[in-house]
Amino acid sequence: MRNPTRLALAALLAVVAVPIGAEARSRKPEVELDDAAVFIEWNSTDTDFGIQFFWDGPGWERMKVKNERGKTVLSVKTSKNVKAQSLTEAMFESREPPAAELSMEQFLDRFPEGTYEFIGKGFDGSKLVGDADFEHTLAEPTTILSPQGGTVQSADGFLISFTEVTRDLDGDPVTIESYTVVLEPTGEEPATELEIVVPPGQTSFFVPGELITPDMTYKVEIIVQEEESGNRTITETAEFSTDSGS
Repeated sequence: MRNPTRLALAALLAVVAVPIGAEARSRKPEVELDDAAVFIEWNSTDTDFGIQFFWDGPGWERMKVKNERGKTVLSVKTSKNVKAQSLTEAMFESREPPAAELSMEQFLDRFPEGTYEFIGKGFDGSKLVGDADFEHTLAEPTTILSPQGGTVQSADGFLISFTEVTRDLDGDPVTIESYTVVLEPTGEEPATELEIVVPPGQTSFFVPGELITPDMTYKVEIIVQEEESGNRTITETAEFSTDSGS
């Protein structure tokens, strides 16, 4: 006569073993993204706003970004040969409507503060995850001291200088991560664009003649990046020109 206790135990094990095994086979490793960010770019000169999304990590086939309410706001999927190769990092920048179309208050209402979640599928089937805290803190604009728009600068070299930023738009103390100095040619002739990141506390940069094109029009852009939020405040000059040089 068979032992009913053993029969009941065997039946229970058979029932439990199937789902446990299926779950183990379907579970994929979870991999943290190397970086994930959501931040504001505010051009204080043009008075427009944009939101940017960035992530970096192992090769991925698809990625979703969910907002502070858990709703998908960005979904990217690779296909064909790009899927076979896979991508690693991505950067998406929104349109920047003029202030007459979208005010600062409207922009901040459209994108409330909160945590954005990144969920993707890796090239090897792994689950990619990450998150980024989105904040509204914006550094005050810097004031560009030199060069001034409408002036003529020496093609042998000139100084770019600007004021230090220590406050946000609410007047509260703020920590600056870096300043990015951009010298952008605006003339028709080919010329090199210069972009250099300087640490907080450094508010000037001398551009040597080797990097300057004579008889060229330029503008300067200073990007102030707030440390905690990653938000960027941009200030630009009007166009200026360089002379013929020595």
